[in-house]
Amino acid sequence: MHISKHELAAIALLGAVIPIGALGADIEASFPQRPITLVVGYPPGGSADVLARLVAQHMENDLGQKMIIEYRPGAGGNLGAEAVARTRPDGYTMYLAGRPNTIHKVMYPAVKYDFSHDLVPIGLVASTPYVMVVDKHAPITSVEDVVSLAKAYPGGLTCASTGTGTTEHLLCELLQQEAEIDMVHVPYRASPGAFADVIGGRVDIYIASLASTLPHIMAGNVRPVAVMANRRSPSLKDVPTIGEVGFPDLALGAWYGLTAPAGTPAHAVNRLNRAVNVLLANADVREALTQRAYMPAQPNEPSAFANVIAEETKRWTALLEQRNIKPLH
Repeated sequence: MHISKHELAAIALLGAVIPIGALGADIEASFPQRPITLVVGYPPGGSADVLARLVAQHMENDLGQKMIIEYRPGAGGNLGAEAVARTRPDGYTMYLAGRPNTIHKVMYPAVKYDFSHDLVPIGLVASTPYVMVVDKHAPITSVEDVVSLAKAYPGGLTCASTGTGTTEHLLCELLQQEAEIDMVHVPYRASPGAFADVIGGRVDIYIASLASTLPHIMAGNVRPVAVMANRRSPSLKDVPTIGEVGFPDLALGAWYGLTAPAGTPAHAVNRLNRAVNVLLANADVREALTQRAYMPAQPNEPSAFANVIAEETKRWTALLEQRNIKPLH
């Protein structure tokens, strides 16, 4: 049977078209093919590090590839975010994002990236409540004591954080605004330094993540006076919530989610999102997160995480303006 050139061309074209769809599926199914780096914008040992290790361990199981944690601390985590924004957008580098990234334009103008455009959301992973603690020997047993002392001695109390623009700092500012008091903000490079000075009585209060604070509380090194949440923590059933003592607007926790450089192929984002959701649907993983004082997110799409980022950016940028907090240079 004779086949014309036109028929041969049509057959060749059909043969070329059919594998394209299969090829797209093969690309998504075959990703990843090498280890993935997860960048954390804080030093080892903090709450972000604890979460990153747990997430990496379980995502490895689903992805079938090793996940390497890389620490790039500085500027409230924004140096790490900037570094990831500049990496090749191939799905093999992710960043563990948090609230400080949403306000980097206001607080860290020297950091040259745009969180809302240079990184794309993969999925929200977890949140953790904050807890206000004091030195166990301090004459403070409640938030009421903090407010009374601050009003009696304006500027006399100190409030620690892991840096200007971090959630700890923002909660210190919110407390002052809501209680109409004045305290001195004392920023540290990382939580170990802040805890050391609170335990040593050199700083009065520290509003830190429950995930990083719980070991110090259990060891009896610090005294918790309020959980910054709407419900009491199962780990601290006798400690009142911040709403119970009159400041419900301070019921805020830290959140963490995975992001990738803008331009990362959709198949890679989708595959990574699927791995996040597999993790979040795993009862054992959820229990492990809960035991470490994290509240696992429900399985979610990148678009839902993008909405969280937009809302957080709007809220906290407004707070910085209201409190007249100046940017860092």
